[in-house]
Amino acid sequence: MFIFRQISINHYLWTFLSVIIVTVIGKILTPFFNLTNIVLLYLLPVLISAVRWGRGPSFFAAFLGVLAFDFLFVPPVFSFTVSEVRDLFIFAVYLVVALVTGTMATKLRNELEKTRQREERTLALYALSQEIAAETDLPQVLETLVKTVSETIHAQVSILVSDPDDDIVRQAASYPPQHSLPDGKEQAVAHWVLEHGLSAGKGTEILREASELIFPVKAEDKTLAVLAIKMNNEEETISPEQRQLIEAFANLAAVAIIRVQLAEEAEQAKWLAESEKLHRALLNSISHDLRTPLASITGAATSLLAEGNVYTREARKVLLHTIKEEAQRMNRFVANLLDMVRLESGILKPKAEWCDIQDIIGVVLRATKETSQQHILKARIPPELPLVKADFTLIEQVMINLLENGVKYSPPGSEISISARYHDKMLLVIVADSGLAIPKIEQERVFDKFYRLHSTKNIGGTGLGLSICKGIVEAHGGSIWVDSSPEYGNRFTFSLPVSEQPIDSQADMKEGEGNVI
Repeated sequence: MFIFRQISINHYLWTFLSVIIVTVIGKILTPFFNLTNIVLLYLLPVLISAVRWGRGPSFFAAFLGVLAFDFLFVPPVFSFTVSEVRDLFIFAVYLVVALVTGTMATKLRNELEKTRQREERTLALYALSQEIAAETDLPQVLETLVKTVSETIHAQVSILVSDPDDDIVRQAASYPPQHSLPDGKEQAVAHWVLEHGLSAGKGTEILREASELIFPVKAEDKTLAVLAIKMNNEEETISPEQRQLIEAFANLAAVAIIRVQLAEEAEQAKWLAESEKLHRALLNSISHDLRTPLASITGAATSLLAEGNVYTREARKVLLHTIKEEAQRMNRFVANLLDMVRLESGILKPKAEWCDIQDIIGVVLRATKETSQQHILKARIPPELPLVKADFTLIEQVMINLLENGVKYSPPGSEISISARYHDKMLLVIVADSGLAIPKIEQERVFDKFYRLHSTKNIGGTGLGLSICKGIVEAHGGSIWVDSSPEYGNRFTFSLPVSEQPIDSQADMKEGEGNVI
């Protein structure tokens, strides 16, 4: 109240000063203008006061102008008496014009202020809608909401939601961040508003003893949350215009909350659909890729257990070899499934250690010697390649999968090569085969889980090998890709980052030319 009075007094003092200034100007102009012209000057303080400070100062300027004009300009000067009736008419007309002009200017000022406030509210709503439209995280949406409301109406704002685990409301966001809703009465009011969907608290007819005003955030008939608002000045109350603005904010917040919830539900539905699709693909793959080797193993074992010497020594050897191959095939299939599960769950973590790529390639060539008997394997490794920090076993698995992929899709007798080179702080390993060139549109998709080329549906496999390669390489901070051409077939390349070499790495470097196998 003190501030309001001080501001009002200042307005009247500025009005008094403006009348004095006009009076001085009028005295200077008296030799050149008649009284009718001089009295018009006193409309200036009236208009200025009405536009700047409102109706009260403008009326004060009008009456003060009449007194100053009568006392200093109308004969007899320095007296409030009037010698002619026409002077009274001038006073009356001036007062009417001044009062009407002041009233109209005040109305225009008020309309301008209302228009400005409406524009500010519209801009605030637009800004809030723009900010929360891009948000997909509910806590961030709530934080943006309380900050905007707080800065717009200059109050302390909290948003509260019901706790699904207990029959209470909990604070989800507030601005300023240190503001919190008091316990006890305010919590009870918030809980009541959440249940009934009506405003309550300070300034309302319901539970007015509370220190804060509680607004519901509703979507249709469901109350999603409540807004708790406390003005910075405790003696100040929320105006009807502010109440309308808060309700608009609350409606906008309800739409945003529903949108985020629907987006989360849609995302969950998407993941459920993907999971169902994965389960179907996994079951189909298991039913085919497990049944085939099991049937072969069962058939071979049954034949071996047959009574009598039905089979020769060579035939038995072939059957035992079949059992071994099919068991290894099943083992690779199960290992791929387990590796994919470990990758998806994040359990598979590389155990980085200094590795020489030549050592890994040597182990891989020995491990795949039996499965690649019908192909020509060549390894071209330049000397003095840098060491890499990687998981030896996992990188070995990557190269085995790439080699077995090449063996599976390349014609018998064709060449499969392994090469490596160092470029731009990355070690590149290339596995090239002579298989049917992968179409450019499918070169990225071949690394997806269970994806297989349409042109190779008659070739067995689960479509997991390349996906596992991608997961392992990316876990090492590298990348994997394929480029294909009818001239040279397919070249699968993966990269591994090369960090600063250990001090004794030069002593461990392999010397001589690269091996050719």
